[in-house]
Amino acid sequence: MTAPRPSPFLVVVIFVATLAGHFTLSRAGFAIPVLDDVRVLLFPAVLAVFVLEVNHAGVRPLHSAPARRSLQPILLLFGYQILSAAWVPHNAVVGDVIGDLLSMVVLVLVYAVLAEWDRDRVVRLTMVCLYVAGWLYFLYAASGQGRVQGGRWTAFGGGPNVFVRVEALGLFAAAYFYFRTRRLVWLIGAPAFLLGAVASGSRGGLIALSVTTAAAFPSLVRFGRRYGALKPLAMIPLFGGLVWFLEGDAIMMLINNRFLAATVQQGYTSDRDVLYTKGFWLFLERPIVGVGVHGFYAVTNLGPGEKYVHNLPLAVAVEGGAVGLLLLLLAFWALRHEYAAIPRARRPLEARVSAYAAVFILGASFFSGDYYDARFLWIFLLLAAVPGSPTLPPHVAEAGEAGLARTRRPP
Repeated sequence: MTAPRPSPFLVVVIFVATLAGHFTLSRAGFAIPVLDDVRVLLFPAVLAVFVLEVNHAGVRPLHSAPARRSLQPILLLFGYQILSAAWVPHNAVVGDVIGDLLSMVVLVLVYAVLAEWDRDRVVRLTMVCLYVAGWLYFLYAASGQGRVQGGRWTAFGGGPNVFVRVEALGLFAAAYFYFRTRRLVWLIGAPAFLLGAVASGSRGGLIALSVTTAAAFPSLVRFGRRYGALKPLAMIPLFGGLVWFLEGDAIMMLINNRFLAATVQQGYTSDRDVLYTKGFWLFLERPIVGVGVHGFYAVTNLGPGEKYVHNLPLAVAVEGGAVGLLLLLLAFWALRHEYAAIPRARRPLEARVSAYAAVFILGASFFSGDYYDARFLWIFLLLAAVPGSPTLPPHVAEAGEAGLARTRRPP
């Protein structure tokens, strides 16, 4: 007897709620004060669909030890960060940050249960969503609607650093489906996603993508030796040339202005050096428990565009002190330990692509983003660490065993 599996509708709803990030209805031209943050609408829908499906399937959430061991250190870190609001400076406004952390608690709980329920199916559906999102973001930006200062590409009101993450994850999705099916059609999106990542002008995102590609290179070589690499390598320049023909001039101008002139010649760092220096000295002033969430902005007051450090480990150290940094490292160690506990020969492609996606988000989080921008990091770490063998819910298993006993009973 087969247990009900997570439905595509459930995974898509949760993915959309996750991808939406800080999107507000005011970006779309609607002025609704209470419902402006789309999470007010999406998260109740996510929880309702999730509870209904889990109840219908008879799934007992977090019944396995690996799921609990993977989730607990993440919740411990988030709980400590929320608690740190108790010792922030008097001028700190912590409501938005606490809302972000509580939202991440909901997301990691949901994804931990989904990974325990049927990780491989959830990863496959999530990769479909990422592939579609990569195309939507690319086409939106390529149409000219998402250009910002300097010609950098964005989409749907998000910044270039968000755009590069969506495009890079779309690239991982294209690779995943090609490796899984060995059908070249999936690689059509690869040149577009790579071009979109470059067009974002996000130096940190491209560094993270390069590091992740280098980490995955041995696996790519083994796959190429086993199944042949000539066809995919021939296809990528073909489609890449078409995309470059359409947008090549704009990309070359961006490369010259953003990467060569601004970065190499002028040493432009988007004030990251200032943020990191102030963050480091602030950590030294309060090294044990830090200044509390949002404390960095309250103390430094560098302006509305610099509300956070743009470096996840440094931000945790500044606002959570050594205690927060140790909890962050504990979470990484626990998830890495659970992933390594799966024998390499039995480690499925779904776990591997989730691990590489997490490595990319972690690398990008060293250069940009706040706590909520790292939500995909924790989600992919859970999808990589929690074993994905679908198990029968207790009531289904008991019913099946009872039925087998009846059929075996002698007449």
